[in-house]
Amino acid sequence: MPGAVFSDLHVDMATPGVRPETGAAPRQYLLPTREETAEALARWDVAPGSRIVFYDDAGQGRHAIRGYWLLRLYRFPKDLVHVLDGGLPVWQAEGRAMTAAEPPAGGANPRPGVADADPTDAPAEPSAAGTATELLGQRDAALIATTEEVLAWSREASVRGGPTRLLDVRLIDEFLGHDVRAARGGRIPGARHRLFTDFVASDGRLRPADDILTIVKGSGVNPDELRATYCQGGIRAALAWFALSEIAGLTQVRNYAESWEEWGNRPDLPVEQ
Repeated sequence: MPGAVFSDLHVDMATPGVRPETGAAPRQYLLPTREETAEALARWDVAPGSRIVFYDDAGQGRHAIRGYWLLRLYRFPKDLVHVLDGGLPVWQAEGRAMTAAEPPAGGANPRPGVADADPTDAPAEPSAAGTATELLGQRDAALIATTEEVLAWSREASVRGGPTRLLDVRLIDEFLGHDVRAARGGRIPGARHRLFTDFVASDGRLRPADDILTIVKGSGVNPDELRATYCQGGIRAALAWFALSEIAGLTQVRNYAESWEEWGNRPDLPVEQ
């Protein structure tokens, strides 16, 4: 789109590495820190009061929604961050403006005149990353589920007749343990399954609230009992979280962002197949 800035999910919104709790297991979807997220904002030339609209052209919008969720996690103002429903495919289908022009050199949105200015003419400004850090806060615990919370919810859900707390939104073969993407395959005990794409309509837009609630109930789940969504690395789970929390109003639902990339690589955590 004209004026758009490029962001790579695997650079700005998820990082590779390892964590002590999962040993030498390679991880692809580790959460960026507040400082790393601020560096991304600086690269995007985000300033106080900037409005951000995320969009993508693949994955039913889950890359864009990961960006939305990440900024919300670090308390970026809710009224200034958005997701384009349906992403680029819908934009193009509606015949809206596109461009193939290269972005300007020197930054995402270089400020007019900066390149020609004499640095002695004005006092030094704070670094872009430093300014961006001020736009973010500490993590909002209401948006992210910890491993300890998920374990407690799993135990609740595993009791006969217990509430359904966890929604696994991976492929069915991942859920059943046939498609193994960690040291162990399977699912978190007590979790129910619903493919994340079920929350997306055929035209690529997210389904309305009534449809989302009907889909959840169709999985044998009482929506009021749900507490967290999970997938492999918290990307597909973010889309499900967005549908459940931001559209359907189930604000008690969180994204277990560590997801199977952590759970399946930790031998101390229970697995069901």
